[in-house]
Amino acid sequence: MRGAKITKITATIMLLFLALTLVGTAAAYVIDGDLDDWGVHPTNDWYADSPTAVSVVENWPSGPNPGNNPGIEQCDIEAMYVDEDVNGSYIYFAIITSMPPEGCDYYSWSRRRTYHLIPGDLALDFDGDGYFEYGVKLTNDSRTVLGDVGDVFKNPEWELLDYEVGQCLVSFSNMVNGTKIGEAEIVYKQYNDWNWDNGAVNYVIEMKVSKTTFGIYGEGYVDLLATVSCANDVIEIKKFHYTGIPEFTTMAVPAGAILGFVYAFRRKRKY
Repeated sequence: MRGAKITKITATIMLLFLALTLVGTAAAYVIDGDLDDWGVHPTNDWYADSPTAVSVVENWPSGPNPGNNPGIEQCDIEAMYVDEDVNGSYIYFAIITSMPPEGCDYYSWSRRRTYHLIPGDLALDFDGDGYFEYGVKLTNDSRTVLGDVGDVFKNPEWELLDYEVGQCLVSFSNMVNGTKIGEAEIVYKQYNDWNWDNGAVNYVIEMKVSKTTFGIYGEGYVDLLATVSCANDVIEIKKFHYTGIPEFTTMAVPAGAILGFVYAFRRKRKY
């Protein structure tokens, strides 16, 4: 009875160890629209704490390109972040913007008509050729590719939707076609830590995507781009370095060591 009890305790320890191991490789950020776990506090610190994270801040007019006036505040993208689990399975993204998830109306006096401006989709280029071969859908607007917010597409067709009233700082904004290959866990909500900026509400887009969705298993680099449908503002991250997904054996070794210990302990007690 005592040996069985010890074996149960050891098995429990082993399961707890494996759970902690998996958490350490699979959990980095909670997708909740709160950037505290990134270490981001715009009132005093814009930059992420993690040494593997990349932060780009473009909050007009204090960003690196003050001449790029986004026009109305809703077209301003304040910052973008990317990180990964260390030897983990996910890439994490966060964007701070003044564009609401449902978009906003803009009246053009020169054209005498109203345009409905919307968030641009997140574009990803994994091979560095300047063509963004993956995208994450960030809007439900009917002009964009059919699907839900958070859907991931491969080889999308990109278009700039509201070029007539925009500065066109980039040649595309949204996916209008493509092949759905997966889904991101995503939140697009009002940013409670910084909810007002130049007369407009701020929002956080936070998401995580499995590396396997993008068909990547080894290490490499990715370029990111986000804008709005008029391309009055654009934010980019160049060459974010990600690591490979760990092989099963790297996680199985600790478990094997514990099982070996249990087996040796039981033999010792038997003989």
